[in-house]
Amino acid sequence: MIEKITSLILRKKRYLFLFAILLAIMSLWGATRIHIEDGARGIFASSYPEYFRFNDHKAEFPQADSEIVVIARSGESFDRPQLEALKEFMLDAQLVEGVESAYSIFSIQDYDREADDFVNLISDDLTVYADMSVPLNLVEQSNWQILTLLNAEHNQTVMVFSVEEQLVDSKTFQPTIDELESLIQETSTDSNLELEITGSLPLLSLIVNRIIAEQGLLNAIGGILGALMSLILFRSLTIGLLNGIAPIFAVLLTLGAMGWLGLEMNVISNSISILILVITMANCIHMTYELRGNTTAGKGRDDSIREMMKAIAAPCILTSLTTIAAMASLFYSDSDLIRNFAMAAIVGLFLSMFAAIVIHPLVYAIAWRFPIVRKALTREPKTEDRWSNGFTNTTRWLIRRKSSVVILSILFAVLLLATFLPIQSTHRFNEYLYDDEPMILALKRAEAISSPTQSLNIILRHDGNDPLLSNANLDALTKVHNTLERSYPDYDIYSLHNLRRAMQKTGDAGNAEDVTAFLDILPDRGRAELIGLQESAFKISFRIPDQPAQDTRRLIADIEAQLARTDTSKLTVEPINGITALAAHLSDQMIKELTISFLIAAFICPILIGIWFREWRFGLAAILPNVVPVLIIGAWLMASGWRLQFTGAIALSIAFGVAVDDTIHVINRLNINRRKKGPGFTTEDLPAVMRHVAPALITTTLVLSVGLSSTFFSEMPTVVYFGTMCMAIFFLALLADLFMLLPMVAILGVQPSKK
Repeated sequence: MIEKITSLILRKKRYLFLFAILLAIMSLWGATRIHIEDGARGIFASSYPEYFRFNDHKAEFPQADSEIVVIARSGESFDRPQLEALKEFMLDAQLVEGVESAYSIFSIQDYDREADDFVNLISDDLTVYADMSVPLNLVEQSNWQILTLLNAEHNQTVMVFSVEEQLVDSKTFQPTIDELESLIQETSTDSNLELEITGSLPLLSLIVNRIIAEQGLLNAIGGILGALMSLILFRSLTIGLLNGIAPIFAVLLTLGAMGWLGLEMNVISNSISILILVITMANCIHMTYELRGNTTAGKGRDDSIREMMKAIAAPCILTSLTTIAAMASLFYSDSDLIRNFAMAAIVGLFLSMFAAIVIHPLVYAIAWRFPIVRKALTREPKTEDRWSNGFTNTTRWLIRRKSSVVILSILFAVLLLATFLPIQSTHRFNEYLYDDEPMILALKRAEAISSPTQSLNIILRHDGNDPLLSNANLDALTKVHNTLERSYPDYDIYSLHNLRRAMQKTGDAGNAEDVTAFLDILPDRGRAELIGLQESAFKISFRIPDQPAQDTRRLIADIEAQLARTDTSKLTVEPINGITALAAHLSDQMIKELTISFLIAAFICPILIGIWFREWRFGLAAILPNVVPVLIIGAWLMASGWRLQFTGAIALSIAFGVAVDDTIHVINRLNINRRKKGPGFTTEDLPAVMRHVAPALITTTLVLSVGLSSTFFSEMPTVVYFGTMCMAIFFLALLADLFMLLPMVAILGVQPSKK
């Protein structure tokens, strides 16, 4: 097959060039069709029962993550013009399409006994107040200010806007955010106020915008850095530029395929393009090393390219297949988002393989006509002999002590595995953004005034035939609510009981009839927030800060134990629900699934190596040099307390699949040398293998790492985290291949070549 591909490249260069141009045009068009998602919510879409329970819960109760928060700040206590500006802002904002309801200091009401109705606490006409501290004090002292909206200094206030659920579900809330931001800008300019938008939806919108903005930037930086490293190592600008063509083409094909296949881009899959870029570049560099060796030996274009393809194309195919196997192991995950990532990565890897074994040799077949290219390829390397001799001597020394190397490697792997297991995971909603992000800081300021936006939802279900709003049920709700407030005084807890308590403080009995009458005047969303659309359950909103998932799981377990000891009369306590509870439970399960995916890949890839080379010893020898680097990183994460995040768990499988590539190139060179020497090949010939391949291994590792260093330019910490983990594993894998692989082969015994 390789011979046929090579002949096609050499004989049909022009037709292949035109075909490549057509593919590029189609890919550019396809790339414009890519759907961008934040992924922060969708990552938990799965077949787990918790997810189905959450969907049922979401259909009945409005969710806190469908809100937009605006915080207004002034240098001093709000004056009349500023309050007028804020009042006008609220009136305009409530008319924005998609805003279902709004809550601010101007929407707080008080009960007018004479009129037997509720009226606005702050008068619509602010000129009735000679001093603006009067209405602000009314807000601060009101029993009906259930959710705190004003700070003690009266110079900061929070406004909350609820967005229609269907817009959130269909991801079409961006126009609503854009219009609110326009109003914010206009109000800030005219009123000497600083208004900032934050909350769950703006944060998700920010993540999407970052993904879009960074795709081109990170790939461009990665490509430039990779080409620069190739330039330095080959000491030729021409080779550096030519080596960058196929990788860029692979990225373009991948993005186009994602668009045409409907594969979305999100916080998980936004790393695929840079990954495809560096993997393709690494394979191209291996091929260029071989090509330059052929040309310096005096071979012409066709012979040089044929020999390059004969020696390197097959291992490039195998490296792609092992990385594809590592990506396919991610299908073990139950997350639709992670499976989407696996599918996109597999498609990209197939296209990367096409770029490496077709486009890259095609580039050199066409460029050969230029003297500058021929001159660059025939330039003798000046420093590789020194490198090669050093690795030859080191390998010889290690092979003489092969038993000690293997025993120490096994013991080290066992120690690492014991540290890595049991796996400890962590997850936070806001882990996709830095803590000093302006929108995160605005959220913290708003939560300091009001309450956290994340919520654990406690549902007290009434299954009887009589109405939910009975005195007995309200008393049971009061008992549960008060118990939680006593047990957790540092947390904000909201339910229908807050309103009932306010009614009682103002002189009403707060019985079922009074509560029903009050609920009848609430907006539909406010009513559903308290008793659900079906009006068959009470919802208690237990607000918590953004914190690691393991802390939330402990809190949930403690709350549920507390509820089990509380008499709820005829009300049934359901498992704690909501997106925060869902994330706390499923993030742990899904991250552990991803780790199992890595273990599956660690089992499959050596088998593929053994089958490909028809030598089980090669597959067995490949296990430890590739597993140990990943275990080192995993053990460090556990021992340091960093734990494993989604992106880190995915990085384990990806980095393992890529790290195996160097092992394959070592074994491929070993196999070539073994075939050439025949039955006389022994362990004494192993150092010559490393002499030949070590410079290329170092070069490709440098290119991979320098290319991935573009992730350091990302404004998303998870992208930086992913790049750092992959780079660390690549370097450790290089060391493992240089110092562990051939001693493993030696102790298993070198067998005659199987023709």
